[in-house]
This record gives sequence, structure tokens and C-alpha cells, in this order.
Amino acid sequence: MMSRDQQRSSDPSATTRRKLLSTGVLGVATATAVALGAPAAAQNSTAEAISQPSPEPTGEFTGQCAFITGGARGIGYACAEELAKAGANIVLYDIAGNIDTVNYPLATEQDLATAKLNIEALGVKCIAIKGDVRDRTKLEESVARTVREFGRLDILVVNAGVTQVGVLDEFPDEEIQTVIDINLTGAVKTTQAALPIMRRQNAGRIVMISSILGRLGNENFSVYASTKWGLIGFAKSTALAMAKHNVTCNAVCPGWVRTKLADNDYMLNAVSPENPNFDAVEAAAEASYHPLPMGAYEPVDVARVVKMFCGQATAMITGEVFDIAQGQNARFNA
Repeated sequence: MMSRDQQRSSDPSATTRRKLLSTGVLGVATATAVALGAPAAAQNSTAEAISQPSPEPTGEFTGQCAFITGGARGIGYACAEELAKAGANIVLYDIAGNIDTVNYPLATEQDLATAKLNIEALGVKCIAIKGDVRDRTKLEESVARTVREFGRLDILVVNAGVTQVGVLDEFPDEEIQTVIDINLTGAVKTTQAALPIMRRQNAGRIVMISSILGRLGNENFSVYASTKWGLIGFAKSTALAMAKHNVTCNAVCPGWVRTKLADNDYMLNAVSPENPNFDAVEAAAEASYHPLPMGAYEPVDVARVVKMFCGQATAMITGEVFDIAQGQNARFNA
């Protein structure tokens, strides 16, 4: 488990608050302009006024490039931060806006701009792209831009996802389709956009963020769980298809994680109507069904495993499914 100081250091909003002490509102305004494509002259003049020295990137991934969907916050941002700390340049791809058929707030444009600012403060380059994983054309354009600007695409983290909770036959058709289109079809489209580059390079790492609910059923998350089961099958199939091109593909399956996907009124009122509070749900999970004496993971705990699957230690591992689930996987048959 992380200390509170460590948690704050991996929180993009905390980093930005510290940054604002020295740059003021102008710094966030610049980040927003850059992330959302303001004219280059306006970006440059503002950036020069507040420029600060950044550390030179070093580490295992120095010179490499990682493309991360759902990168504005949560697990996606934590993956970006961990890889950037190890020297990777980053592309953050996020819808950065709400969807009518998703019942809780998604990341915002400001989240995306803040994430970009924080990643760049680590001394690497970062592109922030407002895009939807349901849009294959936008994904292909974004991958092409990545290669133009960074010359390569080494790591793909397929992370974007949404959820719903409740009784299966009460889900509206549109909400069901949104979960499938983002979690599963979106993962397919994201991978399709990246594979030609990795095939041409004869190298690459792909990590797909599934869920512990991709390994076992749950009556309250029937559609979500189905998409995460499907994602595991897709990851294994991609591993087989790309092995001869020196590209690995693995899936990680987190359990309960403290992210905005879990910590929102819609989710908490559904899973704990008597006490819709994340800390209360976390305590109940620790007491009742987590074998390890712990509640939720922090996003960085998942990100560190993702980084492992991008590194030299796992260069010969593909098609793996790795559980990060408070020990719940110890109950599986095999």
C-alpha cells in the first residue's frame, strides 16, 4: 500500500497545484491551449514566459514512445507517469468529455491538459489528443501523428473503458452498446491503428487493461464483465498474431482501484445504497472478500505492473493474463 505522500505524488491534480504556486493560472491556460491545438505562435509565446527547467529523461524507456488511451486520469494517467519517469515520450488519447449513455462524469479537457503539463514536467515530450476510441479514423490519424513527431511507437496501453452497474434486464439498449463499443470494439480499433507500425518496426509491446471481472462473473456488472472477458480473448489472439513480428501482447486484470470509474455517485449508490461512500465500500471489501488485508489499489499499483510488461524482464512473455486483485485470484480453480 502507498503512503499518503506517495499517493499525492502520483496524483496529477496535486502536481498541478504545486506547479500553480510558481506559474499561476497562466500555466494551466497554456497547457489547455497546447492540449487542444491552439495556434503554435500563441503556445510558444506563453510557454517561453513560464518555461522551467525539466530533468533530462533517463531510464529503461528513454527514447521510446507510449500511446495510452484513457490517459487523462486514473490508471491511464498513472501508466503515462510511470513510463515517463523511465524516459518514455507519451501520447495521451482521451475523449475528455462526457457521454450521454455513461452515467458518471468522464475526464475533462482540463484533466487532459493537466496530465500533459505534469508529464512534460518529468522531462519527456507529450502529445495530448482529444479523441474517441470508437473512431478508427481519428485513432489512425493520431498514430500517424505519433510516428511523425516521435519517429516510432513502442508501447500501446489499451486502457479506455466505461462501466455500468445494476440489473441486466433494466439496462437501456443504448447504454449496453456504449459499454461494448468502448471497452471491446474500441480496444480492437485502437490495436488495429497501431499494428501496422509495430509490424513494420518488427517490435512493440501491447498491454490491455482488463479486470478481475474478466476472470469471474458478477451479477451487477454483467455487460462490463463480458467486455473484459472478451478483451482477454482479444489480447491472447493478438499475441498469437503478432508473435512472429516480435510484438508482445498481455492483459492485466485489476480488482478494486481508487479511480473515478469506481468513486462516483452512480457507482457508490448502486453498490452501497445505505452508505454510498468510497471509504466505506473499501473497508467492507477488505473485511469481507479481499484475502490480502487491504482495500482498493491506487492507480500507480496497476501502472507498475503495466510498466513491467513493457520492460526487458518480460521481453519473452506474451499472451499472459496477470491478476492484480487483492489475492482474489487465489480462489480461482487454476
